[in-house]
Amino acid sequence: MSNTAPPEDGDLRRLFEDAVSDVHPAGGTDEIRARARRPSAMRWLPITVAAAAATAVVIAGGAWLAQRHPGSNPPAAAPGTTDSTDSTASSAPAAGRPVDATVYYVGTTAAGPRLYPETRRVADATDSDLQVAVDEALTGTPEDPDYQNPFKDLGLTATATEDSGAVTIDLSDAAPRPSGMDAETAEAAVQSLVRTADGAAKSTQPVTFTVSGAPAASVLGVPTDSPVSPAGDDSILATVLIASPAQGATVPTQFTVTGRAATFEANVVWELKRGAATVRNGFTTAEECCTLAPYSFTVTAPPGDYTLVVHDTDESDGEGIGTSQDSRDITVQ
Repeated sequence: MSNTAPPEDGDLRRLFEDAVSDVHPAGGTDEIRARARRPSAMRWLPITVAAAAATAVVIAGGAWLAQRHPGSNPPAAAPGTTDSTDSTASSAPAAGRPVDATVYYVGTTAAGPRLYPETRRVADATDSDLQVAVDEALTGTPEDPDYQNPFKDLGLTATATEDSGAVTIDLSDAAPRPSGMDAETAEAAVQSLVRTADGAAKSTQPVTFTVSGAPAASVLGVPTDSPVSPAGDDSILATVLIASPAQGATVPTQFTVTGRAATFEANVVWELKRGAATVRNGFTTAEECCTLAPYSFTVTAPPGDYTLVVHDTDESDGEGIGTSQDSRDITVQ
């Protein structure tokens, strides 16, 4: 861009004088008038030169204004473009996040139906941890084939909320007890919801059950007209539990097994099986007798697919009560 300053009044006068200085009309007055009556190219020369000079002044003045006020006229946006602060991103759906929920399912033991905890991973959860856990307890299929979900085929949904540790589970239906379900299994199923919800809410308070916002008189035939307290571990959990490894896990040739057991004299027996054949076996003791207490032991085995079984001992003196156990299908590499 030129840096030429706009012309002052004196400069403009000199431009005009230079433009017409060499124009000298010839002849007398009559001759001049005669020439004025007929067209002549030379007649327009002074006007043309003056117009050119005026144009130059305008251009120079515009350049001067642009220098005096840079940025006063920002360039217009290209056609079809939008501001970078477009709100499209703010209206996008929230991205999911992984949630690990401990869900309680029902299994068979020598003492009757009991609960087994299983860790469930939901990779793209958008609800609260509490809602995710309750959804899994109502509709999830356990990874371990030895466990069952009594709610799975009932088509129930629920909204779970928490207020200062007090959980409310609002069911979509009154959930009468289906035919073929005994009272013990129904009681364990209701407790599976209570323990799952309290665990997700990090609470030990009773859980309130409602149906479409109204108090629920019962769930699966179990009275729920008042909040339901979580039952104690020894009365509702299985007497032998494996915490690690998980169902379907891949482990090294030497691995550690951990869990809890409530057994006679704290005896814990284990077997590593391939089909019906026992490849390795052994025993250990829990930290305490007759109440759920931690245990651990180490297994060394060659690579392959196995079933790990941990159980108590049959102390029924022939009465046929049998043993309680937990198992895991694992791969040793």
